[in-house]
Amino acid sequence: MIFQAQITDALAIIGLASSLLVVTSMAKLLIALKRHGDFGSAITSRPPRDAYKSKVFWITGASSGIGQALALHLSSNYDGVKLILSARRRDVLDEVASKCKKLGATDVKVLQLDLADHASLPSVANEALSLFGRVDVLMNNGGVSTRSFARNMGFGTDKFVMDVNCLSYVCLTKALLPSWEGPVKEGHDFGRSVPTIINTSSIAGKVGAPVRTAYCAAKHAIHGWFDAFRIEQGLIGDPINVTNVVLGSTKTDVARNALTTSSTTTFGSSDANIENGLEPDFVVGRVLAAAYAGQAEMWVAPRKELLLLYLTQYVPTTARKVWAKAGVQYAVEKIRRTSFTVATAVRRTSFTATKAIRRASFKCVES
Repeated sequence: MIFQAQITDALAIIGLASSLLVVTSMAKLLIALKRHGDFGSAITSRPPRDAYKSKVFWITGASSGIGQALALHLSSNYDGVKLILSARRRDVLDEVASKCKKLGATDVKVLQLDLADHASLPSVANEALSLFGRVDVLMNNGGVSTRSFARNMGFGTDKFVMDVNCLSYVCLTKALLPSWEGPVKEGHDFGRSVPTIINTSSIAGKVGAPVRTAYCAAKHAIHGWFDAFRIEQGLIGDPINVTNVVLGSTKTDVARNALTTSSTTTFGSSDANIENGLEPDFVVGRVLAAAYAGQAEMWVAPRKELLLLYLTQYVPTTARKVWAKAGVQYAVEKIRRTSFTVATAVRRTSFTATKAIRRASFKCVES
């Protein structure tokens, strides 16, 4: 009887513990959803104004979107930060640099680069190092999305997307690595001595999303390479903080600039989920807080997308079915409609031309 009573008590304790675990998990989920992020980043407080004082940020893809938003946010919310802004369009970078200075930044440099030209990146990295003597934070942000079915996209476009969205990040990291190696001060946190890499990834780096096959491949690769790299650097005693940002729909031109069937043709319009997405300034504020706290990975996305991310994490089979039905349906349908319109126009043109040829031939025969 005593033994049975002990078993009953033990089961009751296990049941209570399980209930508390479920309640705690649900509470964390609700907090995360309310604040548009994973629980860790949702409860991370904003760094103080002097958190990045004298820190050198090198931001790629700084001419628009998240890169530009990060530069402007740093300029207006943090004291003494030094900025290196990079992208292909020098004239646009100059405009962004001017905005940063108006917001309070005093040290802003512009450095033009092409992320698809890997051969040039090591020399560009050396030039970046020469501007302020070092780079404390590398923001790997430049990139391009896709809006085309894999079967319609040439292999050259797949390679181009991988080159820009992933391999350029690897190339720049390796180019800066010699300047980061050596003994570090006590305390391996972002605010002191350890260099930091912030990578702009995406929900597409965690799940497969239709009409984004090449984009998904590149973003998945970012997580694999940099997660392993972070561990390696710790093992050899040269720690580097790496924060991979899993970004959901944000109000940028990522869809308009997305590639379709080649590396020179773009989608030209936005998606409904992008238009209703998060504000870039809100996103970069959360990113900076997560990086300062040393988070290895952070999520920031609209609630519906965030919920699907949690499903992917804990019930992947169910999540795949949901993604297959609901994921980016707007873009898929738009591409189908566009393809149908083009095909219809071609058919009509061909039919008109055929009738004209027949009439001309008939007249020739009559004469």
